[in-house]
Amino acid sequence: MTLRTTRLISVTGLMVSAVSMAATDLTLHLKGTDTIERKTVQFQCDAQGVKMGLPQGPFPVEYLNGAGNHLAVVPVKGNSLIFVTVPSGSGAKYAAEQFTWWDAGGRGTTFASDFPGPKASSSCHVVR
Repeated sequence: MTLRTTRLISVTGLMVSAVSMAATDLTLHLKGTDTIERKTVQFQCDAQGVKMGLPQGPFPVEYLNGAGNHLAVVPVKGNSLIFVTVPSGSGAKYAAEQFTWWDAGGRGTTFASDFPGPKASSSCHVVR
C-alpha cells in the first residue's frame, strides 16, 4: 500500500490593489510529497504594460512551485491570472490567456501579448 500526501495551495484571487474589490480564494489539492514554495516579488513595468492591462506602479507577482507545478499569479486587467510554465530556451516562461510572462533572470522580465490583434510587449523589472 502506498501512502499519499495531499499538499494544499491557497491563492488569493485578488492581488493587492488600490481599488477595494471582493476577493475570491482558490484552493488547489496537489498530490505528492514535494514542498510547496511560495514567493512574492514586486515588479513595475513600462507604460506599454499599463496599456496591456498591468497595474500602474509596483505590483506583486506570486510564484508557486511544487508537486511538478510552476505557477505565477499576475494581476492583469483587474483580475489575478494564473500563469503556468511553458517550454523556453532560457529563464522561466509562463502563459495565461493571450499573455506571456517571461522571467529571463538577469536579462529582465517581459510581459507580452500577440493575440488577438497586434503583437505588444512590455519591459518589467523587480522593485526592491
